Amino acid sequence: MHQHRTPSLLIILLSILVLPGLTGCSAKLEEMRERYQPSSAREAYIQGLEDTGIDDSAVAIEWLKQGEEALQSLIEPALPYREEGRLVATDIMAVGYRLSLRRGQQLKVEATAQGYFDVFIDVYELLEEEGLPPRRIASADSGGVLEVDIHRTRDLLLRIQPEILSEGSFAVTIQTGASLVFPVAGRSTGSVGSFFGDIRDGGRRDHHGLDIFAPRGTPVVAVRPGLVRSTRTTGIGGKQVWLRDEFGNSFYYAHLDEWLVSEGQRLAPGDTLGRVGNTGNARTTPPHLHFGIYQRGPHDPWPFVYTPDRSPRPVVVDQSVFGSWRQASVSDMTLRRAPDRASEPIAVIDASSPLLVIGGARNWYHVRLADGSVGYLEASAMTGSLAVDRPNTRNRPSGQGQRSVEPYNQEEPVSGT
Repeated sequence: MHQHRTPSLLIILLSILVLPGLTGCSAKLEEMRERYQPSSAREAYIQGLEDTGIDDSAVAIEWLKQGEEALQSLIEPALPYREEGRLVATDIMAVGYRLSLRRGQQLKVEATAQGYFDVFIDVYELLEEEGLPPRRIASADSGGVLEVDIHRTRDLLLRIQPEILSEGSFAVTIQTGASLVFPVAGRSTGSVGSFFGDIRDGGRRDHHGLDIFAPRGTPVVAVRPGLVRSTRTTGIGGKQVWLRDEFGNSFYYAHLDEWLVSEGQRLAPGDTLGRVGNTGNARTTPPHLHFGIYQRGPHDPWPFVYTPDRSPRPVVVDQSVFGSWRQASVSDMTLRRAPDRASEPIAVIDASSPLLVIGGARNWYHVRLADGSVGYLEASAMTGSLAVDRPNTRNRPSGQGQRSVEPYNQEEPVSGT
């Protein structure tokens, strides 16, 4: 449960102007607020704005607006991803990333700030096919790593938003990993010898699991907290254990040399439930565990157990321009959805367009244009850029941007690819 957060710097700067004019809340409103418990750190912060009477100030309204606009993000960086940048108090920002994740993966997000401010992290599940707005599935603030298990293949939206009037450097790291404990003790995905979907019986059936090879007697463990639903012996799976978790996943352990649990027993992650063998139709093969996952049919266990062994590439752009409005020295710059030449272009921008350099990822700059559009520019596009004054973008009519941007023609070849 999140406690109400008091916006410290904002109160110092704004409450002097706002609070003297307040007449106080009614007893009924106070009672409602006492009963209301915010469900995220950001909601608690917003409650703090309301409690201090500054939620209807221009700066708070703009902060809330940008938070909503971040959920319409077009940028979609590949993972793992790291960005470093700088915030300045005159530019209120919220950054959104669109991420495509598979069922079974774990999303790991870390946002750190060097300054006296917090950064709010919110993860939303996109429900476009159902015609519904995004649904928040996880939230946190800076100071730790947010880990989110993905229970169905979906596009997600990740919003990173600092407190109002924040100033200082920040870093965001986004990675994926395994959501389950590996089912064979002391082993990893390098021990997998047969994969989900491999052909069996001359094409008459597919393989519905992973075969993990290990010496006979190697401990087989619970991958997640769960209830042992069945221990049995069959001609195909041999000695087997079925474990069910709270999300309705059934984990199938087959070809065991022996099981060490009983039906109805509750297990914690890492508890030994059996030992590797080659019983059932595996008796002519080396000892291994057949590991499957079922929920209304079979699911590929690979995303559940695989953790990439690569780290995000370091940021190598000029960080002295972070947090500043710039004007590039070259024309026809391609704004892209990801820091990669092969990614989808958003627009072609000319040199007269002022842009805010939010930060950098690899050898690309993450920028925001005067109309609020966000994307990535190659570092070479910013060589020799000039500092410019912050454009006046408030209350600008829709479509009246402060930039010269040409819509990208998909029929033209992409430069540099």
